[in-house]
Amino acid sequence: MTAEPLPEAPSGALSVHRRGPVAWVVLERPERRNALSPAMWAALPALLGELDADPGVRVIGLRGAGGVFSAGADIAEVFECLGEPGTGLPRGGLLTEAEAALAAVHKPTVAALEGYCMGGAWMLAAACDLRIAAASLRIGLTPARIGIVFPATGIQNLVRLVGPGVASYLLLTGDTVTAADAEAWGMLTRVVADEDFETALERAVTGLAQRSQLSVQAHKHLIGLASRDGHEAADLGADEVSEALFREVLQGPDARIGQRAFLAKEPPRFRWAGEDFWAARSGAAGRGKEHRASAIRGRWPRRSSRP
Repeated sequence: MTAEPLPEAPSGALSVHRRGPVAWVVLERPERRNALSPAMWAALPALLGELDADPGVRVIGLRGAGGVFSAGADIAEVFECLGEPGTGLPRGGLLTEAEAALAAVHKPTVAALEGYCMGGAWMLAAACDLRIAAASLRIGLTPARIGIVFPATGIQNLVRLVGPGVASYLLLTGDTVTAADAEAWGMLTRVVADEDFETALERAVTGLAQRSQLSVQAHKHLIGLASRDGHEAADLGADEVSEALFREVLQGPDARIGQRAFLAKEPPRFRWAGEDFWAARSGAAGRGKEHRASAIRGRWPRRSSRP
């Protein structure tokens, strides 16, 4: 029996839809249930970096086109997606780079989950701060059905969310599970009825955009520190970045704006923006850093929309 070549398919695209201070990154490959090609995985780190540095963006959302989040990495190109530089071993490759880039975003991030969230797409969802799902969503971590190994960073994040027992069930069986079960296990922030999904999303991102970015971004930083293995609780907030963020509370505008608005019973209009704060701490090394993804990205398809 001879193996037949897998059918070719378009490489897909990422689009950015801007709605005021909210930027939605949309995975667009509906003919493959938005399975991400190597070019799509490769494009994510730079795109997320651009949006994180854009002063007009306060919230970054991630969703799929056509009512489906994503079927994960394109199986036809899975080794190119997973292969690491040098050895070529399928340890995570472009998936791990995209996951790390999303986790490193300083602004609040929201995954809009509907239809299916499969395989490596879960790594992107798990890297977001909030995961809002339609009740009909199905999640499956399916490498055991294909004969590959889930990236170690994705396993680490999964175990932190659900514990080793549930992680073992999901990864060893490869079963597809319901949104209700995923919510009960801690994989999802909120599950809403399908007909309420878009309304719930809009409320969530609008609320995040109205919050103090100083508070939100400082909390993200501290939560990240608190979730690291071996981090001592007594040391939380004593690092240089945390100290600088606490100093911003005293010296920046938001605390006083919030205080005055609370006393006046008015909605606050916060002004602190973190782009300059984080840029000053990234240093020359951060500005000059090249993701491996950039080497294969080439002229990747990308569209921008401002409704």
